[in-house]
Amino acid sequence: MTTRRLFSLAFWLSAAIAIAVAIFLFSSQPAEISNETSKGALRKLLEFFLGESTEALIREYNHPLRKVAHFTLYAMLGFSLTGVFQHQKRVHKMPLAVLLSAGFAALDEFHQSFVPGRGPQMTDVLLDTAGAATGAVLMTLILLLLYRNAEKPSR
Repeated sequence: MTTRRLFSLAFWLSAAIAIAVAIFLFSSQPAEISNETSKGALRKLLEFFLGESTEALIREYNHPLRKVAHFTLYAMLGFSLTGVFQHQKRVHKMPLAVLLSAGFAALDEFHQSFVPGRGPQMTDVLLDTAGAATGAVLMTLILLLLYRNAEKPSR
């Protein structure tokens, strides 16, 4: 393995591990703390974009923000796992990245069943898997463009 490929593998593997740790830490928060964390982030977003953050707006947008966060974190995981497998010739990068992400999502939901006030939700596993698939497709497209441009002869 070349130094460049080794660096690439280390980078993407580190990214995937960091994202998985972040997901685990977020899902380890009891429901009350998790809810306050998302409400705090939402307050800042509302104040930044709208100049205000009322309780009515926070009630209305807290749940959608939490679902967007699920999707986004798993998109990042699918993206980085696809990066991990980019140099593998005998491995189908996208399906493997999505499968690993979906497995992690299922385990994470099971883990939440032991966290006070939290519980597993199959809809979250599906949302997480959709996010991972989106990230994996995006990375695959980027890699295809990079490889295609690298193969063009320079003039």
